[in-house]
Amino acid sequence: MRTRPGICRRKARYATEAEALEVAERAPFPLRAYKCGLCRAYHLTSRTKGMKLPRFEVERRNSSPSLSRGGGSAER
Repeated sequence: MRTRPGICRRKARYATEAEALEVAERAPFPLRAYKCGLCRAYHLTSRTKGMKLPRFEVERRNSSPSLSRGGGSAER
């Protein structure tokens, strides 16, 4: 799915994937980083179903039974 221009403008932009993942790791809910095709920066999304998750999220889900049932695959 492509990011629409209006969505891109409203989202926070991160220069690197590492910077985006650092913010995602501190969030109380699952987030993953992706590179935007419009601005070429990184954004965060809560859409994780069927996507490869960051290592910290896989570990978080494995350590918490309530999160591991949340849908989506942990890794491909």
